[in-house]
Amino acid sequence: MATLKTNVHVTDSAGVSHVFGPADEVPEWAQVLITNPKAWQDPPTPRESTPVAPSVKKAAPAKRAAPRRRAGGGDAAVSGD
Repeated sequence: MATLKTNVHVTDSAGVSHVFGPADEVPEWAQVLITNPKAWQDPPTPRESTPVAPSVKKAAPAKRAAPRRRAGGGDAAVSGD
């Protein structure tokens, strides 16, 4: 069984944050996401069939259009009537 040396924070595929420590049993989905070898007292054994939940990608922010130029281009003479 894999044992942690320190507390770690892991975000699941639904975006929910979980905290695991040395006294906790770390589920397989979280073991795959904890990639820092210094966090493990006894690292997990790699498995070929460990399913990894796909990460949820956030939509990129919409690009803003450049402001439109005013008619006349700004070089027009101002009439002083």
